[in-house]
Amino acid sequence: MHYNPTSIKQVEDTIDDLAQRGVLGSVVVESCEVRWNTTMEILNTPRGQLLKPVLTSEMKAASDRAVSYNRPADLSSPLNGGWGRFYNDVKEAVDVALPTGPGYLTPRSFFDPRLLIAAPVSFAKYPLSFLARNPISTAAVLSIMFALTTLDTGSAFADATLQEQVLSIVESLAFAGLEFALLGRVMIQVLLAERNVVLARNILHQCEIYSTSRDSGGDDKGPWSKLLDALSPSSTMFNTEKGLDRIVGKDDTFYLPRSITATSSIDQQGSVGSNDNGEDKIVVAVLGMAHCNGIQKLLREQLV
Repeated sequence: MHYNPTSIKQVEDTIDDLAQRGVLGSVVVESCEVRWNTTMEILNTPRGQLLKPVLTSEMKAASDRAVSYNRPADLSSPLNGGWGRFYNDVKEAVDVALPTGPGYLTPRSFFDPRLLIAAPVSFAKYPLSFLARNPISTAAVLSIMFALTTLDTGSAFADATLQEQVLSIVESLAFAGLEFALLGRVMIQVLLAERNVVLARNILHQCEIYSTSRDSGGDDKGPWSKLLDALSPSSTMFNTEKGLDRIVGKDDTFYLPRSITATSSIDQQGSVGSNDNGEDKIVVAVLGMAHCNGIQKLLREQLV
């Protein structure tokens, strides 16, 4: 749970324990570079020192611990890009779903006078066709919509009678349920499912680094290596313009400025796939609770 003191302590205790055992690999933090940079800029000001208790989260605690143990700390950034990313996503969707040019329908096609004259018939037949095919569910939805537009307690909630208060609550819950039914698919698909895939791939990429290092002595690759062979080959490109080193390729990883990278830690220490006792390195992923089960499923069933 973001910003929860219990979550912060659990992250710190987990990283401390793994570091003391010598099995701490990389620490992957669920955050984007824009949000992270904004937070760091505020913390580096006098005002930020006053706001530090508010801005301190399990993500910040995890990165601080990783840096203190000289371990790689990176941002797994599914929503990187801010409004620029939003504009590009919308533009790409429009280019595919609403193309224009020779051979395509034009605005004039939609405003054909003959269609406009007959439009009232379409407006009437469209809901009636739903009612004919699915009378019970359609009638229920239409009844809720009608009730939401006509019911009114006529007074403030605090001054209303018990009956009016109950009616207002039922009305609000019905409207919220209708909104969830219409927007739930979009929220689950974009805010959870798509982000889970990006996060899972970045976690997997860190595991691959240690797996490759451990298995580099022989021809056979480890399970992570075999799984990632199917993905596009990575390329390395560094961009420190905004204070973060970005590795662009099959993952979307941003190493923090004070953090070493996983590959550089291998160059410095040799094979870091395991500790002196033969225990494998462990990659710590600090995620919101809503992502945990979905990402675990993607990794367990090798869906990424």
